[in-house]
Amino acid sequence: MHYSLPNGWTWSRLEDIVDISSGVTIGRKLNGKEIIVLPYLRVANVQRGYLDLDVIKEIEIAKDEIERFELKEKDLLITEGGDWDKVGRTAIWKAEIPLCIHQNHIFKARCLLVKQNEQWIEKYMNSTIAREYFANASKQTINLASINKTQLRGCPIPLPPLAEQHRIVAKVDQLMALCDRIEGAIAAAQAKQTDLLNAVMAQV
Repeated sequence: MHYSLPNGWTWSRLEDIVDISSGVTIGRKLNGKEIIVLPYLRVANVQRGYLDLDVIKEIEIAKDEIERFELKEKDLLITEGGDWDKVGRTAIWKAEIPLCIHQNHIFKARCLLVKQNEQWIEKYMNSTIAREYFANASKQTINLASINKTQLRGCPIPLPPLAEQHRIVAKVDQLMALCDRIEGAIAAAQAKQTDLLNAVMAQV
């Protein structure tokens, strides 16, 4: 899977740049534990490049597990499985909800280096190359697929110099914003065309 890289870039494995952990298992017995109810993220909340937080559910966990499962700003959330094309969906946690955790079908990846650009990792994890890796590495049944922690840790990732990571991320964001504006202009033009057509037809 390794492609040739520009000068100064290196191939690494995901486990070399992030700490990966699993989330809380739903339905566990917590007998004898001091319980707290917290919001948690499900697979449906983690989309490619963004979080859908319209519906947030809650779960009971032991108070002494909060530190283990709590999400922190800039954590990467990566889906374990589902439909084959949904494996490895990645989004960044931006602390949208105070004291939130994640379920066991979502991996949490926390950068090991303070200066590592989590946005670079997110964009790569949602790229065609990474999706190809997950498709080949995942365990698949009819229309369903999943990856385990070992396979995720072994995911190859290209690392440009940090300044280059920031430059590329900024350029991609700029181009995506341009695409959004173009789509908006097209939608507005189509709506105007429909209004004009309706006005003409009303006079026929």
